[in-house]
Amino acid sequence: MKKINYKLTGDILYQDKLENGLEVYYLPKPEYNKTYTLFSTNFGSLDTKFIPRGQEDFELYPEGIAHFLEHKLFEKEAGDVFQDFGKLGAASNAFTSFNRTSYLFSTSDNVYENMEVLLDFVQEPYFTQESVEREQGIITQEIQMYQDDADWRLYFGLLQNLYPESPLADDIAGTPASIRKITAEQLYENYYTFYHPSNMTLFVTGPFDVEKMASFVSENQSKKEFSTAEPVARAPFVAAPVIRESQIQMDVVNPKFALGFRGQDALPIDGKKLLEYRLSNYLLLTMLVGSTSKRYEKLYNSGLIDDSFDYSFEMHDRFHMASFTSDGGNISELEEILTSALINFKSDEDFNAEHLELIKKDYLGNYYQSMNSLEFIANQFSSNIYPDITFFDYPEILANIDIEKIERNVALFIGQMEKSIFVINPK
Repeated sequence: MKKINYKLTGDILYQDKLENGLEVYYLPKPEYNKTYTLFSTNFGSLDTKFIPRGQEDFELYPEGIAHFLEHKLFEKEAGDVFQDFGKLGAASNAFTSFNRTSYLFSTSDNVYENMEVLLDFVQEPYFTQESVEREQGIITQEIQMYQDDADWRLYFGLLQNLYPESPLADDIAGTPASIRKITAEQLYENYYTFYHPSNMTLFVTGPFDVEKMASFVSENQSKKEFSTAEPVARAPFVAAPVIRESQIQMDVVNPKFALGFRGQDALPIDGKKLLEYRLSNYLLLTMLVGSTSKRYEKLYNSGLIDDSFDYSFEMHDRFHMASFTSDGGNISELEEILTSALINFKSDEDFNAEHLELIKKDYLGNYYQSMNSLEFIANQFSSNIYPDITFFDYPEILANIDIEKIERNVALFIGQMEKSIFVINPK
């Protein structure tokens, strides 16, 4: 077991790789009362076309199947796994993202018993066609609920514009039509392709003894038989040309506006440079339109934006994008101002070393404050896409980012980005 000491955060991380390929991380936090555990597979909503384990040809599966599988794993022949956690005093949940499905529990009691429940229920699938058909109705209701959420529609509407005819254009939960196509056989094919221990990670943090916990996890895994590890053959991520603009109508009081920029540049392979790239682009957006910028104050005072205004730089292993969202205001004028600010960032009055240091200090303060949450740490760590870099490396890499690095990294993104607008108008 490897021991990594992070001096800037004061954390000690233990990394273990079991014989079946499972990557396990232990982060002891003796000053906390609860233990938080996240069991994740590198399988999300984007993974709809791949070669199933034991087969030779690519298969295309219905949108939403990763999320559907997440739901169904909790249902066993003996009953609902949520009840097992509840009897042991633990809160449990699961979620599916674009590239990951995670199962978790949080508890102050019966830590090892809950760990056993987590490892066993995720690694013991039970699907029947009858239960699949029953779940289709439940998830259809969930999909319809999201369709009534204007902010959710705004985000996915922008994704559909930026990445048309790709899995990103589909809701994570799928559509009522797509989930009706899902069968128990398909769930098993997806499960045995992506839920092999070699494609999964286990992250444990809380007040436990590392050696005892590592021994417990290792013993649990050694009792189970798995097939030989094989790399997953995914189809390349491909999207059609960007849709320049689209709009819909919903029951909203004011128009909702989303402006997005699709990254077309090739991302760095090196983990450190990859993180520098993401942080550089995010820091630039903060310098241009964050609350400490002169532009934000002007936009707010003129009524072009309000407290709903937000921005982000989102980066995953298969796509990256910058986005701005706001309610109300003059949409065409706001689009022009934000686009111009991004393209002409080098000459912007807010793009300077002094402003950057202020933002870095604020970012670092929020980072350390977030470190008080075991849930936040686990989720950030498990969603990591940077080779040989972890969430605990952020302070060191952030400290070494200067104006010149930001300029170089941002120029790569802006040089090839493509723009789209999505608007929700009142009915």
